[in-house]
Amino acid sequence: MPHSFCLRLLPVILSLLVLPAPAVAQSMDAPSLLQEVDPDPEPPPEEADDSVYEDDDRGQVRRPGKSKRPASQEDPPEEPERTPAVAPTAPAAPAAAKPAPPKVEVPVRTPPPPLLAPRVSDADLLAVWERWVQARGANDTAAADQARKDLLKLRDEVAASDFDAFSASLLRESQARLKSKDMSSAVHLAEDAAALSPNLPYARFALADAYARREPGAVGKYMGEFQAAIAAVLKDPRYLRPAVANLVATALLALLATAAAVVGVLFLRRIRYFLHDIHHVFPRGVGRWQSIMVVLAVLLMPVLLRLGVVPVLFVLFGMVVLYLTVAERAVAAVLLALVGLSPLVAGQIARATTFAGTVAEDVYLLERGGFTADEAAVRIQARLEAKEAGFAELFALGRYESRRGQLEEAATHFKAAAALRQRNALLLTNFGNALLAAGDVDGATRLYQEAAQADNTLAAAPYNLAQIYRRRARELPDDKVGAELQRASETMSTAQRLDAALVGRDVPPDDRLLANLLLLSPELPTADMLALADGTAAGKRVESQLDRMLLGVSGPVVRFYPVVLAGLLFLWGAARDRLRASKGCDKCGRTVCRRCDPDLGMGSFLCSQCTNVFARKGVVPEPMRARKQAEVQRHQTWLGRISLALGALVSGAGHVFSGLPIRGAFYCFLFLLAVAVLVMSQGVLRSPYGEAPNYLKMAPAALVLLPLYLLSLRGLFKRRTQ
Repeated sequence: MPHSFCLRLLPVILSLLVLPAPAVAQSMDAPSLLQEVDPDPEPPPEEADDSVYEDDDRGQVRRPGKSKRPASQEDPPEEPERTPAVAPTAPAAPAAAKPAPPKVEVPVRTPPPPLLAPRVSDADLLAVWERWVQARGANDTAAADQARKDLLKLRDEVAASDFDAFSASLLRESQARLKSKDMSSAVHLAEDAAALSPNLPYARFALADAYARREPGAVGKYMGEFQAAIAAVLKDPRYLRPAVANLVATALLALLATAAAVVGVLFLRRIRYFLHDIHHVFPRGVGRWQSIMVVLAVLLMPVLLRLGVVPVLFVLFGMVVLYLTVAERAVAAVLLALVGLSPLVAGQIARATTFAGTVAEDVYLLERGGFTADEAAVRIQARLEAKEAGFAELFALGRYESRRGQLEEAATHFKAAAALRQRNALLLTNFGNALLAAGDVDGATRLYQEAAQADNTLAAAPYNLAQIYRRRARELPDDKVGAELQRASETMSTAQRLDAALVGRDVPPDDRLLANLLLLSPELPTADMLALADGTAAGKRVESQLDRMLLGVSGPVVRFYPVVLAGLLFLWGAARDRLRASKGCDKCGRTVCRRCDPDLGMGSFLCSQCTNVFARKGVVPEPMRARKQAEVQRHQTWLGRISLALGALVSGAGHVFSGLPIRGAFYCFLFLLAVAVLVMSQGVLRSPYGEAPNYLKMAPAALVLLPLYLLSLRGLFKRRTQ
């Protein structure tokens, strides 16, 4: 081969020698984004042992089963190790000799603790209560205190407002201790009852009574409990409605008694004039006693026929209506008309105040979440299966199940309630609570946001949403924690602006983070609950009973006949002069009858004797004039004594007898109302777990009764002396 040709091939040979170096360079991977940040990342924990080379005692290098490189770049196990052909392609030795860069430790965040939703039933509550009872019976103070704390803790954990049944048992025991003069134990038991049921009015009343008996001088202590009890009655429909019904029933009874008293007094005052005139209707041969017997038969007819109280009063009023003044007729007619309408008023009150035994009471028990609520839940579930349950029932049932840890059942009932009333903020918030307790954070977040949009005045939705943001910030990287906490702070500020009471609300500890304690659960509005208190049947029963008792008949049409009849009798009384009805002499009280004495004028208010004695001078001798004057004086004295006797018997009756019907009817109603309160201290409707203390009813009645009684008698004495 010529020398010149070899020189020409020399560049080609040198190029072939350089080719392995680019091939080796192409087999290396490009650095990833994570490697650019951390060029020497730590291997995963599960591959740490396999990716480290170990030297044995003979100084040889042993390769593990898996290579650090990817499987596509590993050498086949059957081929021997190859030595690079070119020296520059082996820079690994110098690189391994360099010190590794410092490792950046990423802080590990502790995830937030899970929300707990304990599943508690009435049986669990009863077990703790029985443990408390047994400890008290054995005089084991430590065990009793621990059981009491456990029961209070359970009440808070299930978000129940009161344990009424347990408190009622403690109150009965406290009353027994009071009777045995064990003041310390009685006060302690009353305090436990009030602690278990802070919204139970009678627990507060009993505690105030126990404080007053133990320390009569600590007025502020027991008056504070008394005020709390009154406030509890006013805001709780289960106790307010029976109180209103009893008050109205007492007022209606006082009205009936007032009408009977006024009509009875007017009848006694004027009946002799009616007996005089009715005798002129019969033939002359009929004796006066015979005409009186006919009148008695007419009077007894409504009683014998069992026509009711109102017909009897109308008979009495009709007999003397021609002999009454305009004021007397008006007062009696108004009272009888009101008595006739009393069955209608009582029926309406029964409809408006009925609560016990209705669906509203079941919803009420579920909302309070206390003992015996399981029974109410069963009844609501039965209504749901019968397709009779409405929104309020499903809302209360789902909220009760959510607080008792029955999350799946609660979600089902919340969905059913949402189908009946969409975009209800209260429902969405409680539904979000159930989802969050079940672990569905995203679903709860969406529901809270939708609730906040549906009602921008509801503080529960943004408050619960802020809790989600705070919990989420605990597991985010450092670069995202600030933004999440800022969002939580803004949402919490919105909730606190809507409800200032949330500013100091405590968050439960992480060791037992209960959803019922962390989240807000808005209650069902009272109006929605009261709408389920259907008192139609009770109202009809009350109307029917009072119709038969007062009117003798029942029915919506005949109920208004007392109003019509009272108006007709009032107009009939104006025809006295045309009918030539007799009247009473203003001086001696004798009958002024134009039939008996035709010489009397139509407008005369004096009998013929008084006219000759007092109106005509010199007609009657002086001795006869003196005797007539003494007769008039005896008559006035007799009238004064009767009025005082009637006033002493019933305040206001003396004024009616004396010719002051309006003032007398007012006094009479107030007096009989106070008497009815004292007589009907138990009321017509009973509240659960006891009644209000008797002094609450007796004291106001006594404060009204005594001054009114004295004032009425003072007026009668003053009128008599004039």
